[in-house]
Amino acid sequence: MKASFSRTLALGSAALVLGLSCLSASALEIGEQDKVQISGKVYKLAPQEFSQYGNRYQLDTGDTLLLRQQVNRYFTKIKDQPEVELFGRAPGVFETASGTRIEFRNDGDVIAITGLNNIPGAITKAGETASTVHFAGR
Repeated sequence: MKASFSRTLALGSAALVLGLSCLSASALEIGEQDKVQISGKVYKLAPQEFSQYGNRYQLDTGDTLLLRQQVNRYFTKIKDQPEVELFGRAPGVFETASGTRIEFRNDGDVIAITGLNNIPGAITKAGETASTVHFAGR
């Protein structure tokens, strides 16, 4: 009886470990493509904080960058391209999931942008890197 119980317990444990490892593998396969990795801390904006930034800005490349707020989410886009979500990092500092960094200066009249080439529709010059800084103004 004791040997039978030990064998049943061992088989049950092995089945549980095997089942969990299969479940973990399936969860990773399904979930990895749906994840967006956002590095750094998240900054929670005050209720009216983005209103000073939401606007159209003329980029130094000649394009127009649009910024808008939808409830407590923030977006940017160029031309008729898909919008890109912005995540607050600090007062006047936002990042996209792809690494574009937008910093508002002079009470929101000027923006310094690094990683502009990660925004759909952005015009950048050959040889620019992710650290190239572009400017935009109202």
